[in-house]
Amino acid sequence: FMRQSLNDACVVDVRMWAAMRCQSVSKTVIGALQYGRALATLPKIQEHYAHFPEKRLCEDHAEVILAHQTYGHSEGNPQNDEAVRLLLESFADDALFLVFDLQKGTAAYLWQMVNDFLSVRGGYAHGAFEQASVKCMWDKARRCVRILEVLPRKFPLRLGHGEYKTQGEASN
Repeated sequence: FMRQSLNDACVVDVRMWAAMRCQSVSKTVIGALQYGRALATLPKIQEHYAHFPEKRLCEDHAEVILAHQTYGHSEGNPQNDEAVRLLLESFADDALFLVFDLQKGTAAYLWQMVNDFLSVRGGYAHGAFEQASVKCMWDKARRCVRILEVLPRKFPLRLGHGEYKTQGEASN
């Protein structure tokens, strides 16, 4: 590992192992995902969902939202973005969602994804807003995030000046 001689799958395993042994966002997210699994063991819940096999329990009762304000942003850390994608991919079958801020400085590919999403859904013309909150989940077939919802905003979520910004360390 120290000589970077492991294959990609082993690197993922080592990163997940390390994340579970320290205070990390990954450990918190993985723990929060257990709520849906715990609910699924309750007899009344099992009885109810026996009548609706096409429904997924987690989406009805519990979802985990990972808010990462600097995802894909020039002020963010690309390694944090990679770690978020790894987490989303690892738990793609769970009710795990990413919410990020779309704003000036956000990567062009994310702006394009949002514009494509909105052009299909309608309601907003290209360039009609400067900021938005974007909810995504992992798309296993495309092996990338897939946009589920876009909420255009007038004002930024991150407040403050210089080094002091609320939620400035939310992604570590």
